[in-house]
Amino acid sequence: MRQTLAVRVGADPRYGHANDKEIIAFEPGRTGALFVNVDTLTPSGILRAQELGLVPSGKANMIVTTNALNFAIEHLYDKFHKGRVLALFRHPVDRLVSKFYYSQVARVFLSRSVSLLRNMITSLF
Repeated sequence: MRQTLAVRVGADPRYGHANDKEIIAFEPGRTGALFVNVDTLTPSGILRAQELGLVPSGKANMIVTTNALNFAIEHLYDKFHKGRVLALFRHPVDRLVSKFYYSQVARVFLSRSVSLLRNMITSLF
């Protein structure tokens, strides 16, 4: 059972469907995955999906969005076209631990970049 997704991939210009005037489902390459030609991760993409009639078309089995969830619900669905919401959350402690380790790596990378930049500038003068 192939599912059709509405997500950023569908509006990627390299697939040639970013400016289509109607909702279409397509398979980018030979991935086996189907996408509709709208970007539901951005407010402008959600407004375009609303304008093209994404939900009434019934062409997308799943609509993926992130921090624009309320915006997507307000603009895509109505009392005749209802959806279900699935929310995925990371455990708060896991997020903090990950952020801590990332900050350690980022700090080392930043200090190396600053040192490299300093050396380049001093070698110029």
